[in-house]
Amino acid sequence: MSLFNVCSWWSAQCSDPGEEYDVASLLCARFGLEAQEKDYIIVGSQSGQLSIYYPHHRGYDATDLLLETQMTAPILGLYAGKFSGTVRNENANQLGVLLPNAIVIYNVLAIGGLAEHGAQLRLQMQAEHKFQRVAFGMCQGHFGQVKGREFFCVVHLDGTLTFYEQDGISYECRFPGYRALPAPVVYCERTDSFFRFSATWDLQCYSYQDLSHSLVTKSSYQPTWTQCVGEGIVDMRVVQVKENCSYIMILGERNFISLDDNGKFNFMLKLDYAPKCFISFVVGYYWEPGARLITAIISDSSKLHLYEEANLIWAAQWPNQSPAPVAIQRSNVQNLAGGIVTLGAKGQLEVGYLGADPFQFQVQPLKLEELSFAQAHKELQQLEDEIKEAVDVRDMDALNQQAADQVRLTFTIQPEVNDDLDTLLLDVPADVAVKELPSAKGLLRCRIKAELAELQLVFQTPNGVRCSQDTLSFVDVAAGTIHEFKLDFYIAELLHIHSAKVEVIASFVSPRGIPRVIQQIANLPLSMFYRACQPQKAAGIKLTYSIISRHVTPKLATFFGEFLEEHSEAHALGLQLLCPGLEKQSEVITLVAAKNSNRIRIQSDYVETFAMILERIVERTLQLDSSAGLIKMDKKKPRKGVLNRCVERLIAAPFLPIQPILHRIDVHHDTQQSIRKQTEQLEELWQQFKTLQRNLQEQSEGDPKEALTMQIESNYDQLILEGDKLVEIRRDERRQRCDLNCAVALARWIIHALNLEERVVNVVNSVLSVPIEDWTELSWEESMAPGIDMLHHFGPLTRSKSTSTHGLLDSNANPKDSFDYSRFRRHFATLFDRIIRLASTPVAIKPDDSKEPSGEVEKPAAEEQVDEIGNMQRMLGEKGLPLGPPKRRSNMSSSLEAVEDDEEYDEEDLREDVGYRKEYGATDGTNTSSNRKNRSEWVNEDFELPTTEELFSDLGIWW
Repeated sequence: MSLFNVCSWWSAQCSDPGEEYDVASLLCARFGLEAQEKDYIIVGSQSGQLSIYYPHHRGYDATDLLLETQMTAPILGLYAGKFSGTVRNENANQLGVLLPNAIVIYNVLAIGGLAEHGAQLRLQMQAEHKFQRVAFGMCQGHFGQVKGREFFCVVHLDGTLTFYEQDGISYECRFPGYRALPAPVVYCERTDSFFRFSATWDLQCYSYQDLSHSLVTKSSYQPTWTQCVGEGIVDMRVVQVKENCSYIMILGERNFISLDDNGKFNFMLKLDYAPKCFISFVVGYYWEPGARLITAIISDSSKLHLYEEANLIWAAQWPNQSPAPVAIQRSNVQNLAGGIVTLGAKGQLEVGYLGADPFQFQVQPLKLEELSFAQAHKELQQLEDEIKEAVDVRDMDALNQQAADQVRLTFTIQPEVNDDLDTLLLDVPADVAVKELPSAKGLLRCRIKAELAELQLVFQTPNGVRCSQDTLSFVDVAAGTIHEFKLDFYIAELLHIHSAKVEVIASFVSPRGIPRVIQQIANLPLSMFYRACQPQKAAGIKLTYSIISRHVTPKLATFFGEFLEEHSEAHALGLQLLCPGLEKQSEVITLVAAKNSNRIRIQSDYVETFAMILERIVERTLQLDSSAGLIKMDKKKPRKGVLNRCVERLIAAPFLPIQPILHRIDVHHDTQQSIRKQTEQLEELWQQFKTLQRNLQEQSEGDPKEALTMQIESNYDQLILEGDKLVEIRRDERRQRCDLNCAVALARWIIHALNLEERVVNVVNSVLSVPIEDWTELSWEESMAPGIDMLHHFGPLTRSKSTSTHGLLDSNANPKDSFDYSRFRRHFATLFDRIIRLASTPVAIKPDDSKEPSGEVEKPAAEEQVDEIGNMQRMLGEKGLPLGPPKRRSNMSSSLEAVEDDEEYDEEDLREDVGYRKEYGATDGTNTSSNRKNRSEWVNEDFELPTTEELFSDLGIWW
């Protein structure tokens, strides 16, 4: 056996380039139009395109296409035979075209061509048989062993068979059994039998006499014989190999099987490839002793395998067929006998033959040029530059700047809102369109400086807000291209919105395959979500911000100018939230600017109204202060012992609405529990439904089915009802998730401006991330629990030195099997309480933070109460305290650990039998007896625990 290529003799592209072709779309037949006629190639697509080709010589010519027409319905199959009694010529055939609801019989007529235009074909409709059911496939033959006439049988999608005779007589029948799925059906003329592949992977044989008399006699019948194939099939054919025997050739998904017409296995060949299509034929005549059964199978890798019986005799590769062909036929065309005709899924029609082309490879002469080290060094340097540009991430600022230079984005949103929103064009739901909420317009200008292989622009908006264009994709973008996109931002869901930020993310890939990502942020106008109203005098939640920066005027017009008139000196402003905006409940937030101080009071009864207002105050203050010439905060790297630098511009009063936030968490957790219970109930109902269906299938025809049918209907109605409940609960979950987003965002913006150490602010804000996400396996509370628990026991927010660190590590090593929500809620509230107590402690801010302070922490006694203010001053360094030598460094990891709580400790925290504590305070590295005396009694003499920074570094947590 040798491996060659299949040589291409003739090829053409069908008129329908889509994936509209399958195994039944190809037919090679003769119609008796001329004396020395060869095979015509007929192709029919599932879009209704019918084409007839007649190759004349090697290579495609325009005159090879003799007919091209469009059918009114998809073409399911093509067949050639004597389907009508009017055919007198023995060599003439008719063309049968199977459509979903009819089969049309055509006479093929030839029209002679003039000059060099060639001949043409014309179809003349002979008969049309319409179906009441949708067709699946068809088989043909001399049913009843009638000579000179050919009948055909249509297989429908419900498994029904419809037989048609030439005189217009038709009748229907069904295969025995409860289920008759559509499957290929073939006819064997020698035994006058039909072979059918059942849904149980069995090959069944039925005689034509039983099928034709079943409708008249109403009698039950059984298959003549049954053989289990054991797998699904790709195609099935019947070939008469001997005078007294026909073979059933079956191409399975993993095996090639052959049976005789009595149900006896001839052979079963296991295939080591995935087959796509096959054709079996006899070389010679079946009544001759030397007749050979040949089978050609095409694999999914476009490789042709030839078998004689079960022996592989040849293998060849289709060089131009990718993906693999879906149909194969053997044909005798002009000047090529025994050609192999294949059809691809996208209409690639090709006629080939088996053979070997001459070997054209020649050894190239050696280049004996002298090696140039300068040229080699230059090429090596170019390769190193390309590799470094692709993978070197040591200088991210340079890479980000390079990416920003390649794709320059200008993203702006107009501060004015519009009321003329086209709700139909933007597909706004009816409940939102009724409120006539305002929208905003934006403009994105994208200028491409370098050539790009791919470019994708994605707009990320908060929940409830949509953009008119969510995603934009481009391929092969040329350098110097400029794109402008006009955008519309509108409210599409009645949800509470936690942020007014819109982020555009541009991800692109260079022609060398280097990916880069850049992003820009713009803010939606607050007038999209609020409208001015009468301010309220009292509210349940009150927050205060003090503007410290001398570059920012502490007036309402500085932050909320769109709601005030020009040159307005108003000191109070009321804003009503438009979305969701219940008629009976108006959500109002009031802003009051002090007349004689730099403070701004924000108050409201609803947590959901604060997030965007605080976002505007904090970001506008930082923006105005940075534009005045000061260094941006994100350019400075946070260091240990440095206070939150946001308090140099504005500072928030130490207050967090803990109970309203915890209430949103409770509601969200209860809804998650309801979803899990409802899902389990649906799963039980679904299992019951499948069991009832299985019991119905296993019942025989004589058993009563009314009771079982009623149970199935009742179970189905209950299944639909519980499914609707689950949909409603998930809709409530989305609303409550947005409410929780607003609550968490409120806490983040308050903590962002508290008088705390900067690393504390960074860690807490990284844990309290928004927007929150829920997964099927893990809720938001469960995913937040490890981070909250870590902040509760370790790091700068741990409670006191009396807690056993080693014991906590041991207890966390074996987590509980189930999630303890009460523990999570308690730790969450404790975390907020500690943050407020630490922020309430007055701390002196050093003007020069280049030197780290040092101090000593006194060893607390068990009976003494810890002085929070004194500890904070000693740890962060007061102005009047002397600084130590340069080599001495104060351990700032414990700067916030001296605050104790009055709440009860957990059982895990009360373990006193194990655990070690390390001394907090300044050490000079000398091991003296005095240092040993100052150490805690819980310190192990042989082992030292790591510091907090080392501990968090080992755990993969960075401040």
